[in-house]
Amino acid sequence: MSGKPAARQGDMTRKGLDIVQGSAGVLIGAPTGVACSVCPKKKDSPNYGNPVNPVLGAKVLPGETDIALPGPLPFILSRAYSSYRTRTPAPVGVFGPGWKAPFDIRLQIRDEGLILNDSGGRSIHFEPLFPGEISYSRSESLWLARGGVAAQHSSQPLSALWQVLPEDVRLSPHVYLATNSLQGPWWILSWPERVPGADEVLPPEPPAYRVLTGVVDGFGRTLAFHRAAEGDVAGAVTGVTDGAGRRFHLVLTTQAQRAEVFRKQRATSLSSPAGPRSASSSLVFPDTLPAGTGYGTDNGIRLEAVWLTHDPAYPDEQPTAPLARYTYTAGGELRAVYDRSGTQVRGFTYDAEHAGRMVAHHYAGRPESCYRYDDTGRVT
Repeated sequence: MSGKPAARQGDMTRKGLDIVQGSAGVLIGAPTGVACSVCPKKKDSPNYGNPVNPVLGAKVLPGETDIALPGPLPFILSRAYSSYRTRTPAPVGVFGPGWKAPFDIRLQIRDEGLILNDSGGRSIHFEPLFPGEISYSRSESLWLARGGVAAQHSSQPLSALWQVLPEDVRLSPHVYLATNSLQGPWWILSWPERVPGADEVLPPEPPAYRVLTGVVDGFGRTLAFHRAAEGDVAGAVTGVTDGAGRRFHLVLTTQAQRAEVFRKQRATSLSSPAGPRSASSSLVFPDTLPAGTGYGTDNGIRLEAVWLTHDPAYPDEQPTAPLARYTYTAGGELRAVYDRSGTQVRGFTYDAEHAGRMVAHHYAGRPESCYRYDDTGRVT
């Protein structure tokens, strides 16, 4: 280590401020993450807002929680943003370019090694693993394991935690797992089920990537992510069952569907006598998005709303409104967040020439914070 005290996300600085960027593990000496704090502004400094990663020059927003219900191993939906663009990005997530959700963890399997794209938008590199092998990253305080054995040797620090995993997960050499604590939880990295093509050879080969399909805590409780097997949103998370047995439905939309809704709303607005006649009524909302961005490939699938569809504690009660709702720009960028009452709680603005580059954001009832970037994409 460098001789400086270790710091983690959520720790406090000497000035009483939170560390907002980095990994959940120790960061000192880590090449892929850096801790930074929200520093106070001078009285005469402009209100450009914080926080910013001072090393990468990236605008960052730590995890903002939209849904968090109490219970064992609950489903917590949060969003984290970073304007930094890694050289080995995962595909754009359901909140649009720059944003990551907790289930946006992805493992790239390459001949030369493994690349774990975490929910913070970073790329963490590992050597290839044999079945049953476990690798530890000291800089990230993170273990990456590969299934294929029923039990680990007693000398392995994770041997006890290994046994809480379902047997089919432990025995499968195609499943990878990650954890940042000897007490868990495990993040299960597998591939989503899909409906094979009519002329496809069965069984199909596993893809060259893995996605988050579940979480198992130290007591063996599970949280499952259900992904669509076919259709326009195939492979995306459409449902979640948490450790308390609650079921959530994630409403997803494609770029073409959002464009169709926009055109219908505009037609209705223009046909109304009181409808707007400003230049904004002629905005273009394309049916497709560019396939690639600096934040990874983009299939245009976005999260529109999250519904609680079943709660064992209240089996006869169904919510009449979503727990959270989201809207997007014509470029697929997250524009606004609404809570279960329908109130807008967050708003975001982006650079028109650089998709996903946030230039302003605001909380409900608060002033807007603005950001400027130089030619290299660093916040100035």
